[in-house]
Parts: sequence; C-alpha cells; structure tokens
Amino acid sequence: MSVVDDIRDKLDIVEVISGYVPLRKAGRNFKARCPFHTEKTPSFTVSPERQTWRCFGACATGGDIFNFVMRKDNVEFGEALRRLAETAGVEVSSRPKEQVDLEESLFRVNQEAARFYNEMLMSPEGRAALKYLNDRGIDAKAIEEFQLGYSPKGRDRLRTHLATLDANLGHATQAGLLRSDDEGNVRDFFFGRLMVPILDRRGRVAGFGGRSLDGSNPKYINTAATPIFDKQATLYALDKAASAIREQETAVIVEGYMDVIAAHQNDRRNVVASMGTALTERQVYLVRSLTKTVVLALDADAAGQEATLRSLEASWRAMERRRFGQRQEVALRIAVLPEGSDPDDIIRESVDRWDEIVKSAVPYMDFVIPAMARRHDLSTPQGKGRAAEALMPIIVSMGNAFEQDRYFGQLADTLGVTRDQLQASIGKLRLAARERRPAGPQPGAPPSSTTVSPLASGDRDPLEEFVLKALLHWPELLDVVEDHTPEEFRRTENRELFTQLLAAGTIDELQHRLDESLAEHFTRLTESDIKPTTRQSAPRAIQDALGRLKQRHLRDRQAEILESLDIEPGAELPKDIEDSIASVNDELKEGFLVGAREKPRR
Repeated sequence: MSVVDDIRDKLDIVEVISGYVPLRKAGRNFKARCPFHTEKTPSFTVSPERQTWRCFGACATGGDIFNFVMRKDNVEFGEALRRLAETAGVEVSSRPKEQVDLEESLFRVNQEAARFYNEMLMSPEGRAALKYLNDRGIDAKAIEEFQLGYSPKGRDRLRTHLATLDANLGHATQAGLLRSDDEGNVRDFFFGRLMVPILDRRGRVAGFGGRSLDGSNPKYINTAATPIFDKQATLYALDKAASAIREQETAVIVEGYMDVIAAHQNDRRNVVASMGTALTERQVYLVRSLTKTVVLALDADAAGQEATLRSLEASWRAMERRRFGQRQEVALRIAVLPEGSDPDDIIRESVDRWDEIVKSAVPYMDFVIPAMARRHDLSTPQGKGRAAEALMPIIVSMGNAFEQDRYFGQLADTLGVTRDQLQASIGKLRLAARERRPAGPQPGAPPSSTTVSPLASGDRDPLEEFVLKALLHWPELLDVVEDHTPEEFRRTENRELFTQLLAAGTIDELQHRLDESLAEHFTRLTESDIKPTTRQSAPRAIQDALGRLKQRHLRDRQAEILESLDIEPGAELPKDIEDSIASVNDELKEGFLVGAREKPRR
C-alpha cells in the first residue's frame, strides 16, 4: 500500500474538511457554502462514500482530501501530503535523513540571522537603515511582516552572534551568511546593508537580499545558490501573495523588494517580485498553478525593457505550456510604467493610479511586436526579415487560430508589408491548429478495458499509468493531451504527476521541480517497459487511453451529481445542479460522437 492510500484509509474526508468549513448532513452527503468562492446557496458537496468533494457552483471542480488541502492551505502536493500524513500518524520516508537534517539546520540558522538583523535595525546602529525605510513610506507593521533588518558593519558581528548561540558556523557558511576570505578568516557576507529576508512557499527564510545604504555598488547583493535557495526559481513574497493571487485570479510581477512591500502595505497583496529585470521560466512555473493571468510591470526606460524583452520569449513558452490539460489559457500581460517611476513611487502617490496601470496592461504580443520591431531596421528588407523571423515562431505557437490571424495581420502592418508578402517571405505557415490522428487501428494500444479501477488493482491504475509512462518516454507528444484535465486521473499521485508534467513541459524541468514525495513514483514509471507501444503508435494509443479516462471521469461526475441531490420528488432542480447535469451530458455525447467518428472500419 502506498503512503497516499495509507493516509486515505486513516483519514475521513468529512472530518478533514469539517476542520475548515462547517458541513451539514444532506442525505448521503454533506453540504456547505464553498470555501473557495463567495455564495449564498451551498453548492459544495462532500461524499463520505466516495471520499471526494465537489463544488457545483462557480469553481466547478472537485477532488479528494489531498487537493482540498492543497487548494485551501495554498500549498504544493508534497506539503499537503506531509500535513495529512502527520494528522494520520503515517510516516513519510523520502530523502536521506542527512539531507533533511542539513536543510532544516540551514533554515534555522537563516531564521536566527533574520532575527539578529531585525534587532540591529531597531538598535542605534540601524538608525540610517530605519530612516531609509521611513523615507520610503515603509511602516512598522510592514517591517515586522517582512522581517526587515540591518546587517551591521564590522564583518564579524553575525558570526560572533551565531557562535555565542553555539550555531553550526559551517552550516551558516553553506547558507550564504558567512564566507572565508583569502587568508582563511570566516567573515560575514552581508555588512552595512538593509536586509530583506526571502522566504520560501512555506514561510521559511531561504535567503536574503541586501541593499547598500551609502550609494556603493552593487546596490543589491543576494544570497548565492544554496541547498535551500535558488534566486532563479524564487519569487519574492509569493508565500504572502499566493492567496490573493488565487482570489483575484491575477499575479502582478514587479522587479524589486520595495515595490512588493509598498504594494502589500497598501492592500495590493497579489504582487510578487522577480528580484531582477529578467523573468525566468522557473519563476513563471511558480505562478502558473495559482492564476490564469500574469501582469509583468516594466520600467519605461529602454534598457529595462530590452533586458526584459530577452526573457519574455522563455516566459511566453512557459505560459503557453499551461494550455495542455487546462480549460483556461494563461494570459501574460505587460504593464509599462511611466518613465522615471517605480511601482512603489506610483503606489505611494496614488493606489488608484497603480490599479489603472495594472488594469490597462496589454497582451504580451501587443507589447512584443512593436518592441521587437524597434530592435531592427525596418527600412531594409534584411531588417524586416529578421523581425519576422523572431516573431513568427511565437505567433505560430499560439493555440487560438483567431489570435494567430490577428497577430499575423498586426505583424504585417508593423513591417509595412501585405499579408501575401509576409506569407511569401517566411514560407507556408500553420495558422490553425491541426489535429493529427492516425487513420485505423494501431499496434501497442493501451489496456482495453473501459472499467479499469484503482480499487480493483490495489495501488495501481494501469490505464492512468500507461498514459504517464508514454508521456514520460516521449515528452514531445504532450500536445496530444490538449483538452484533457488532471481531474480525469483518479489516483492522487498520478493526477499530481500529470499536473506537474504539463506545467514543466520537459523531463529535465519536471525532475528539477518534482516534489520528493513523487520521486519514487516517477522513477518506477520511467523505468517501466511500455512495449509493444512504439513511437509511431504512441500518439493514437495515448489519445485512446485519455479518451477512456475522460469517459470514466464524466461518469464519475454523473454519479456525484445524482448522489448530491437532496430534493423532494418532482421538485425543480437547483440551477447549478441542472447546469452541471447538462454540461456532463454534453461532454459525454461529444465523446461518444468523436469516438464513433474515429472508430476504425472493420
């Protein structure tokens, strides 16, 4: 039995969810107002028989105890697993104890350093740093919330403090707090700087940013890469912003720490910082699971925009990969700030003005086409060709044919050519998505039964595992899964692995981001044999398997809807239930028609 199954067996979903929201008995099920959106009439149903929950209202989603805790506590799968395991008294064995102990020690020494820096800020030595914060409009509440501090001059103050606490100075060095000079002396890494602790998603101090106060360069220095910190894969204040990002369905990404603090202090809590001008693909990964809209706030100066432009193509690719398995595309929008203004300047002057700038953010392509055109000399055929060459792959990659057509026309207008001339200059374009479905039966099809159940197979679901094994073996086939959602996977570990694969897009990125709790499952699937399926037969085989998973999921939803009914015979159905029934029936009908059209002739 897997850890996931062990937790399921020991915890009752009704007890878990009732710890978050009061449930009312309604026939065989329990009901409540949905904890994820505001409503008057309860549309949130918990089934003790199925050990599942579903919102039949605005959320239109559901799941088990694991994704309930993930969504409600705003944590990743691994953390939800650990919390539920602790409640259930189940031991989660994963990484070597030595690694866990090291990371915990690094977090502890960072937390002690943050406390020390904060005390120094409030001491006479921190007077200049405190004045700087006050001049920037940062109040005492924000200083406390963001644990701001000051690293005193002297080069050995933190080291001496940690030594008096009998802290492990070797671990402090590994955490980036101390370093050895050329003569072997251990010194403080940060000194004479305003200190900004950088927290991970769980609210633990993973690293620091230090700002100079005397005008010396570099203005900012950050903790180097450590076992618990990687600036390229971190968004500042995401631990505080995640709930607001989910609620407002928008993440605003700015450059600096002070921009974020000013925004949060003024109740604009969906703002995070990339801690630099270039937004990395791994930073984009962090917000994709929280929202469908990301606004990137850019400085108006040419240098800042040029640096950001270089990073936007990777960010766009990361956003586009969200399409696979999702009903909503993720929209990347650009908000260009007035020249000479930082976000915190604007927010302190007028929060309404900041709101208007964010609201007026333009779609990525509306920004990038004229910006990219400015990088080339459009008065020459060569310059026009280079601009088209840079932009057309992005346009072609769009999943929406109408958007493709719109931006194709916009690019032609920007270049000062006709559509026909642009078409001729770049060759034949794929301006509409084309499905590639092999005609006729293929060898190596997945398990044929449509009633495969994880309950019948204990710890396994052959159909789900076939899909995962095939996609892990041939990740270039990810586009085959378009229009399928993670909800179609019954088993928690399969659903979460599928979700993370879609978000990562590549096996390397998946392995980098994969939570330790899924590592063993990932390894087992990648090492499993998928014969007789071949690369040639795999697309059709994956489509067939996904089709059966979708049909199974829709029938599960049908059953959930019928079980949720708590009305008198002949009474009118609530609108949310009626809409859900109609939606499921339409999807089942469409699936049947598609299957009939694709059924091979005998």
